[in-house]
Amino acid sequence: KDPETELDEILSHGTQDPKAIFLDKLDVLLAEHKMEEAVLALEAEEKKYLVADESGKESNAENTAFKTALIKRKAILEDQLVRYCGQPALSMTELRKCLSGLIKIGKSSLAHQVLLKAYGSQLQKNVEAFLPNCSIYTQTYSATLSQLVFSAIAKAAKETNTLLGDSPMNTNRIIQWAEYEIETFARLVKENSPLPESVSALRSACICIETSLHHCSCLESQGLKFSKLLMVLLRPYIEEVLDLNFRRVRRKIVDGARNDDILLLTPQEGSPLSGPVSPNVMLTSSGKKFMSIVNVSSLLILIF
Repeated sequence: KDPETELDEILSHGTQDPKAIFLDKLDVLLAEHKMEEAVLALEAEEKKYLVADESGKESNAENTAFKTALIKRKAILEDQLVRYCGQPALSMTELRKCLSGLIKIGKSSLAHQVLLKAYGSQLQKNVEAFLPNCSIYTQTYSATLSQLVFSAIAKAAKETNTLLGDSPMNTNRIIQWAEYEIETFARLVKENSPLPESVSALRSACICIETSLHHCSCLESQGLKFSKLLMVLLRPYIEEVLDLNFRRVRRKIVDGARNDDILLLTPQEGSPLSGPVSPNVMLTSSGKKFMSIVNVSSLLILIF
């Protein structure tokens, strides 16, 4: 026999039974999608039910039937809360209320998943809105992407600690979610890069590494360490940019060597060229370009 039907039979002799009245009230709240009131009512009733259950005053059949009825309605409430959390225009205040409701009905793990999904969806929207600008800000686009991704991770971690507390399970869930977002970030950096052999790509790579490692350093205070993962993901792209830039400069030096203007650097008082260095130092303009790119590239080499 269906447990809820059994409950109806048990309570049929007393239409004013508190359990029957409560279930009717809860059904109305669920039908009207008054989720916050339903959460409070269910939370209070479960506390009363636990007290009654411990006292042993209720019959086993009635306890089982009422418990089944509560579980059924709790599942309906859970579904309503999750659906409401998925609304695109939901404010952070409303999202917190919904997540708090899930936590109160014993769905903390689900609440955390919904929270991370909400942050992931918002991050995706922000990234998609910015991507058309990558071709405009060729040298700083990676820094903006880094800011979007790592700030979302930091906010999600902080919100998790506020709502659910700091626990290894929550931390592991954040790490798994964040690793996916960082992998996506590394892929977007490469996909939206200017030509790898260009100076813009080289400078963008420098900015990307500097900015991203700074963000990783900030997250370490929250127990989240992503520096190694970031370096592993970006290494192939950085090595490609370095290699192609060296090749480009080398070609330019070879092609322009014949017609290169030779500059005579005369030592000036107090300059690094004075002293033991010969005054007849010769430097070609293509050589100057090569040294410039070497200086920039050496920063990346030192990091790796």
